[in-house]
Amino acid sequence: MMITRHFDKQQSIQARCGSNTQLILENIANHYMGTHPANSFTWRLYSRQGCKQMADARYDLNLGEKFPEAKNGQFGYAFTQIWSDTERIVESALSCYGPASLYVNGQLLYKSVTIDELNPANKRHLKIPLSSGWTTIFIKLRKTPAGFGCILGTIRSKWSTPPALAPFNEREGQAGWIYSVPTDEDVYKNRALPALGQSELATGIEWRPTLKWNTEQNKQPVFTRMFGNGAQEGQYAYGWTRLRCSSPGKQRYSFRGTNQSAALTVWIDGKEVFHAQALQPIHFDIDLTYGQHDLLVQSLSGGKDWGFNVDIHQNGQLCEVELPHPVQGTEERWLYAGPFQREKAYTPAELQTMYTVWEPENGGLYWRLDQPDAWVRPYLENANYARWNYPLGVTLYGLLQGGKMLGREDIVRYVTNHISECTRLYDYGLWDRKQYGFPWVNHQLIELDMLDDCGSFGSVMLEAYTEHKERTYLEVAEVIGDFICNRQERREDGAFYRESPGYYMEKTLWGDDLYMSTPFMKRYYLLTGNVAVLDDAAEQFIAYKKYLYMPELKVMSHVYDFKFNTATYVPWGRGNGWPLFSLSELLEVLPSTHARRGELVAFFQEFSEGLLSLQGNNGLWHQVLTDPDSYEETSCTAMFIYAFCRGLRLGILQDNRSAFEASIRQAWHGLISRAVDQYGNVHGVCTGSKYAFTADYYKDELPWKTNDTHGIGIVMLAGIEVERLNHYMANGE
Repeated sequence: MMITRHFDKQQSIQARCGSNTQLILENIANHYMGTHPANSFTWRLYSRQGCKQMADARYDLNLGEKFPEAKNGQFGYAFTQIWSDTERIVESALSCYGPASLYVNGQLLYKSVTIDELNPANKRHLKIPLSSGWTTIFIKLRKTPAGFGCILGTIRSKWSTPPALAPFNEREGQAGWIYSVPTDEDVYKNRALPALGQSELATGIEWRPTLKWNTEQNKQPVFTRMFGNGAQEGQYAYGWTRLRCSSPGKQRYSFRGTNQSAALTVWIDGKEVFHAQALQPIHFDIDLTYGQHDLLVQSLSGGKDWGFNVDIHQNGQLCEVELPHPVQGTEERWLYAGPFQREKAYTPAELQTMYTVWEPENGGLYWRLDQPDAWVRPYLENANYARWNYPLGVTLYGLLQGGKMLGREDIVRYVTNHISECTRLYDYGLWDRKQYGFPWVNHQLIELDMLDDCGSFGSVMLEAYTEHKERTYLEVAEVIGDFICNRQERREDGAFYRESPGYYMEKTLWGDDLYMSTPFMKRYYLLTGNVAVLDDAAEQFIAYKKYLYMPELKVMSHVYDFKFNTATYVPWGRGNGWPLFSLSELLEVLPSTHARRGELVAFFQEFSEGLLSLQGNNGLWHQVLTDPDSYEETSCTAMFIYAFCRGLRLGILQDNRSAFEASIRQAWHGLISRAVDQYGNVHGVCTGSKYAFTADYYKDELPWKTNDTHGIGIVMLAGIEVERLNHYMANGE
């Protein structure tokens, strides 16, 4: 049944703010930022002794590789825990090297059968339920001549899933799965599986990765045990920590320690304060003020044992140091990086960051911890902030434009900081994938094999560049521009489409992809002056009209499926919103002399007339545009408002001006009285879609959500365009 109202009209934002569009925009923006605080990545200890993820994001729990000496019949166990803010189902795929039984929160979910155990190429699809809070996943494995272990993870790498985290108290905060040393008997045959909050020692079996150095290694200098005593003479490494001075004013601090380096240099807050030659002890005093101070130490290798140790005292009391950046899963107090080559020297400012991979030409260096094979690794665990995906591109676009219109620098800064978190870690993400198989930051941008991965977010990135001249924006823009112009899959006529072999969307063309490409192309053209990019964007609309346009209705089909050589002939609301929204963006910059402008203006006019005739009684358009019994959908309504307003301002909807003005007023009133509540929640937004040849899929199987990121920014953009149109009508500009 169609939803006609999400809340009582007294609870609408219109009831609280009336027709004050700017106040409405502020409420929506404030609500979004308040519920999605600017929390960045989580840095965790990651052991390279652990089980790597494959390119498809599944974990390769191959105990046969970890323990090649394991005997047939022996048992092994893999164990992890996952945190989820809400209850959810993770569609997963499991492949077996041998017998495997999978338990979720102690309950058996899957037990392998022979056909799985003998063919690791088989993928058994499982729906793994995650609780709100912690979920444990335990796998019992057995060695046979076929193999020992399994592969488990999400069914599609592009889908956002929480990371696997190490269980047991001793490993709290560490990333990844843990696995046991093989046992002759099934330890858990007649006893309860390990549970949350349990000590590892209580299990009575050995687990990997190893947590601590052995006795002999603990006696060695720090860089000997981390990098080996055969390090080449002239290589160097760094240690970085932070001293928190708690005494008021300026106080004297004493630094004393050992130096087993060929040469050693110390910086405090970027200023060199001490230098020592070979084996000369660390011994200096310095006055420091209240607050935090970064301590950086460089140690030069002489080709033998090397490293350092330093204690800090103030008034005879030992001062504690702390990690200069939070890292979960360790109690270490220093970060380390090396060994660097002698040819290049780095400044403290270049080193004291979590966003750089050094010497990528030599394999790359990043921060490590003084534990066996322990590296620091960033993980994206937030629902939205610092995440890169296409609906967030739309959301941030609305917030950015809203912040500028409202004169709210805090909103603009929120957007640019979000984007910068992504772009500044792009180079790291490439390195992370190479090292660990699958990156936990920017994974869609790093994979980059379809327009969804880059165009929408790339567009707002370039829009934000006008406000924030971040160098990394341009670097990422070049990557995206190269992909769209030179590597994106196309039909023979140049139209973007999705090859996606073996996936449900194989050989399809989606109206959505006009938004996932042409707004970026518009801004890339403005950035580079490359007219060929603008011409290409114009040609996409010509091609997509040929495949998707239904002239009898003057609206678009959602998808064209080349497997069946037909369009779906279903006019999905947002499937029409993406093209019209994007065409209005292109027409804003397409020169009057452009060869395709007249044709595209005519298309925009006809398309708009078709949509105008399908507007619902309450001012909103429906999920299926031709079915008034389908629910009123917020995001397409906002997109049509946006495009109609622009069409009027650009002077291309003049012939039916009064009808479009009335439509905009009715639609905006419908949104603020029926879809946006007094708290700034945005209701009635269709979730992300697949596609179908039947309207029932869109009507019955694609539900609406509250505060889905496909709709929040679009509603803000609609409101902004309403304000701009009002200003244009009043002032003629």
